[in-house]
Amino acid sequence: MSTLGGFVRAFIAIDVPSEVRQIMAVTMRELADQIPGSVRWVDPQGIHLTLKFLGDIPAQDVEHIVAALKTPVRQVPGFSIHLTGLGMFPNNRRPRVLWAGVDGQLDTLTNLQQCVEGVLSELNYATERQTFSPHLTLGRVRERISPGARRRIIQAMSSASIPTSDPWLVKEIRLFRTTLTPQGSIHTSMGVVPMAGG
Repeated sequence: MSTLGGFVRAFIAIDVPSEVRQIMAVTMRELADQIPGSVRWVDPQGIHLTLKFLGDIPAQDVEHIVAALKTPVRQVPGFSIHLTGLGMFPNNRRPRVLWAGVDGQLDTLTNLQQCVEGVLSELNYATERQTFSPHLTLGRVRERISPGARRRIIQAMSSASIPTSDPWLVKEIRLFRTTLTPQGSIHTSMGVVPMAGG
């Protein structure tokens, strides 16, 4: 467990099916061949759709957060989304994060995120100032890369495509902890919160 004096690094997210992880792993390998050394790619096994990043929280808050989420989240119906498209944050000129998008019942997904945000706000966690933009992170551009390397990233992402996945049903959310290791981040579920019908 990643702890700082009884703290855990935590976030709330939707897990994704193994088929989606496999599609993204293939896409990352294809991109990595075009832009070697310029991007820190995520581990496909750790891919998730983040709803709320909490940072380092007191370990004793974990059960309280899961309990607080259960009643409101159970009012949100399950919904379907699928993998589609690639993009870059903050923009296509100075990419820092490379991602795959999702489509489908995005209104319900946004309602779920706002529900989570509201519950955490009542627990005195800071409200996210940026507009929610659902995505699955592929990798993060390394600092201090050359202008030429940046151009190659932009070109590779602009010309690449990702297969559209079969839709999957979202029927629960999870509170994860992140353990930082020299090999990368490891994400472990600390609690499951079912949605309506989940």
